[in-house]
Amino acid sequence: MTTNPENVPFFFIIGRPRSGTTLLRSIFDAHPNVVIPFESPVILNLYRKYKKVRAWDEAAVDELYADLSKQPYFERWRVEKDGLRERILNQKGEIGFHLLIRLVYQGYQSVFDKSETLWFGDKNPVYSFYADRLFRMFPDAKFIHITRDYRDNLVSLRQVTFEAPIPALIAYRWVRANKLMDKIIRKAPKQVYRLRYEDLAASPEEKTREICDFLGIEFQPGQLEYRKKLEQAKERAAEYQIKNHQSLMKPVNTGRIAIWKEALTPAEVKAMDMVAGRNAEQHGYEREYRGHYPLLWLKSLPVLTYARLMNAAMRLGSLLPHKPASWVFLKLQVFYKIYRKLKGKKQ
Repeated sequence: MTTNPENVPFFFIIGRPRSGTTLLRSIFDAHPNVVIPFESPVILNLYRKYKKVRAWDEAAVDELYADLSKQPYFERWRVEKDGLRERILNQKGEIGFHLLIRLVYQGYQSVFDKSETLWFGDKNPVYSFYADRLFRMFPDAKFIHITRDYRDNLVSLRQVTFEAPIPALIAYRWVRANKLMDKIIRKAPKQVYRLRYEDLAASPEEKTREICDFLGIEFQPGQLEYRKKLEQAKERAAEYQIKNHQSLMKPVNTGRIAIWKEALTPAEVKAMDMVAGRNAEQHGYEREYRGHYPLLWLKSLPVLTYARLMNAAMRLGSLLPHKPASWVFLKLQVFYKIYRKLKGKKQ
């Protein structure tokens, strides 16, 4: 591990849930020069509280560790409290937020062997809502933007419970995430690498090599053999094989491409194609339906209104204290429940 984390750059994997972000994180967790922990929204959740903190003592470090321990999945990082305390208190000079985060990430205990740390990485699907904010916080960071066919994305999301699998809603969020990254690309085109999940599944070594070149590190064949290491460390493998990511222990393959053609109804495809619009072709996906459908648009208007309100509430909520943010979120959940109930009655 590096002894001078202050100069180690960051890269972020940006992508919608169920788009291959966990696969990509696993491939780079297996790289000896990359530290990229399990997803936990540590950066966004702690920024407000610690962005202006500069002086640290034992009590402050204990409070920081308590806050870290409240973050989803942070326990899987296995960051030792005593080690974090030592790294912070032994650091000379002021410790701003950027250095603080690096000292936290430095404590991640990977199952993979590590040597000198050349990159800190971070992967969180929720970042697809806040990519612009991350860019402002880390203007020199690099971004890997991975997309997956929005229709396959819907089919995959139906297997989990963390997003409402409504066609128009998923298509709206897919477009929204793409547009945020488009803005970053216009500002800093050399800092973004665009990747389609379909291309990664079809040519995993080629695409992994390209990303390594983008980061300026040497490709390691073991990156694509991460499953072998996990199979040897069954306890840590179990952390990877949480119910939403069991496919990680299978070879990378194209078996989940274009599954929407069998799984979705024509009405669902039409709704998604309508909402995705030209953004679909701009990101390499061909629409089945390209016409204008006023009645379908009106029918989709309630859920699109919900999507816009929820997006605004999430971004606002990330700037508010926890309690008011939760209040706003719960009010919008009521709207969603009413919509689902009305839709159920119609069916």
